[in-house]
Amino acid sequence: MTVSDLLRALKRHWLLEIILFVVVVGGMAGYTFTVTPMYTTQAQLMAKNSDGAMTTGAASGTASPLTGYAQLVQSDAVLEPVVDNLGLHTTVTNLRNNVSAYVSDGSAFVNMTVTYTDPNDSVAILNELVKQLNKQITSDGSSGIQLSIIQKPVVPSAPSSPNVKGNMVIGVVAALIVAAAGAVIREMSDNSVRTKADIQAIITAPILSSVPKSPTLAGRTPAVIVKPRGHAAEEFRRLATNLSFVRDNRGTRSNVLVVTSAMPGEGKTTISVNLAAAFAEKGESVLLIDADVRHPSVAKGLGISNGVGLIQMLTNQVDAQTAVQKYWKPELQVLPVEDNEAAASVILSSSVMENMIDQAAKHYDHVIIDTAPIQVSNDASLFARNGATLLLVVSQTVGSKKVLRDVARELKVSRAKISGVAFNRVAHEHSRKGNYYYYYEESEKQAKSGTKDVKAKSDGKRSARTTSSNK
Repeated sequence: MTVSDLLRALKRHWLLEIILFVVVVGGMAGYTFTVTPMYTTQAQLMAKNSDGAMTTGAASGTASPLTGYAQLVQSDAVLEPVVDNLGLHTTVTNLRNNVSAYVSDGSAFVNMTVTYTDPNDSVAILNELVKQLNKQITSDGSSGIQLSIIQKPVVPSAPSSPNVKGNMVIGVVAALIVAAAGAVIREMSDNSVRTKADIQAIITAPILSSVPKSPTLAGRTPAVIVKPRGHAAEEFRRLATNLSFVRDNRGTRSNVLVVTSAMPGEGKTTISVNLAAAFAEKGESVLLIDADVRHPSVAKGLGISNGVGLIQMLTNQVDAQTAVQKYWKPELQVLPVEDNEAAASVILSSSVMENMIDQAAKHYDHVIIDTAPIQVSNDASLFARNGATLLLVVSQTVGSKKVLRDVARELKVSRAKISGVAFNRVAHEHSRKGNYYYYYEESEKQAKSGTKDVKAKSDGKRSARTTSSNK
């Protein structure tokens, strides 16, 4: 994953990041403010002989008797009386974990630390520890050493733990890491195609157009006919123009456009039909061929009959004049395919089909072939020969990254080059941004609305004058 991929993931999954951040910080805050606070107090003891002389520790690297006394602090013989005498609500084991003592090398001082849930109890425990420790030292009467407090313990004014500031800093840092990791994991596990960048990461061909998700495209009439000034219609005009830039004019089929998709349901037929209308709108002759024999859709999409069509024409049952239908303008002609899958796949790969495409390429300005999705059949690679343009339709959220990768590999193996990509059903907020035609549409609506208002006011004034004259 590159830096740009990471930034895109962070931007895309911002809501997940906020949730993870709040959960982690909230969890740390909950722990910090609900855990029992602990108070720590310290004292320094000095060892003296019975004659009052200070006892020094052994030289560095050798054993010191004071070290043994420091270790004695955590013994049951010292701790049990402390718990009993002070009536502490704890066990000897728990107290042992909160008591420590050490002696620096060559020093005559014992440093003692006590941590407890109550600040006053921590001081009382330390004092009782010193008392019980001295009892153990002098119990056999042979050592002649007495420990006395030279630095008295002070009642702590604030808890030593939890460290609120430290915990919150750790919580924020951890939350940022978890949020970023969550976004990356979500991005890597998301198999849907959502942006142009998702396509460009897999397909090297240029994205020629972003067709919006629009109710206009749900009907049976192409957008350039039913709503010629709409955003969708303009995107198809843009696509028609951009296709001329990626077309290979060296081949015999340079004016043949093969339209396919990676998987079913991505709207390839919608693209084919509207693109044909966009060419015809400019006065260019178009033959739209439905070659998706497994799922014929062109006739249904345009609301025409497919009783006679491609298969009967290829098998010489009918002639081209009978099979081909005119639609909208004389320049736009449609060759549907019948519901006859039995032998259709064999016929499509035959030399008869090849000859028909070559003849159509000579007769029309544009030949558009709507083929089956690559996941269903790789008919597209058969038609995309001799310089034909291959347009891959990818639908937002419907398209799959995995399937798209598989399709890219399959087309590469079959030596079928993807000329361009049509990004279909793009969400409104992604497709209309900066679009002049959206602005034009809205302005046109406002203008029409204003005209109606002016007309209404004019009619109102005329009615008022008529009423006044009648009086």
